[in-house]
Amino acid sequence: MRQIRRWAVIVASVGAAACASAGGGPQTGPPIVIEVQNNNFQDATVYIVRDGERQRLGVVIGKNDESFSFPWRPNMVVRFEVRFLGGGACVTPDYGMDPGQRHVLDLHPDIRLNTDCRPVSGRGHPL
Repeated sequence: MRQIRRWAVIVASVGAAACASAGGGPQTGPPIVIEVQNNNFQDATVYIVRDGERQRLGVVIGKNDESFSFPWRPNMVVRFEVRFLGGGACVTPDYGMDPGQRHVLDLHPDIRLNTDCRPVSGRGHPL
C-alpha cells in the first residue's frame, strides 16, 4: 500500500511539473478588429493571411462597411487579400498586429487606385 501511495505522489509531482513548464498553452489577448470600407460597387470577399495560411473573414457588400474580428497571437504578422465578385483582387503589405488593434482597410472604387491594397492577378501575382 505504501508503494502505491509513493507512486501516486511521484506521478502527481511529475504531472504538475509538466503542466507548469508548458505555460498553459499559447498566449492570447484581445482579438484584432478589421474594419473594411468597401467604396467599390462590387461585393468583396475578405481574407486574412497569417503564417502562410489564408482564412476567410467574410463578405462586404458593395458600397458598405463591415467589421470583422480575428484572434490575436503573439508576434502576429498578417496581410489581407480581397477578391471582388465581378473580378479583380488585391493584397495588402504585411502588418504586425498588437492585441486589440484595429485596422481600417479602405477599398477604392477603382482597384488600381487603392493605397494599401495592390492589385493582383487571379493567381495572386502582382499586376
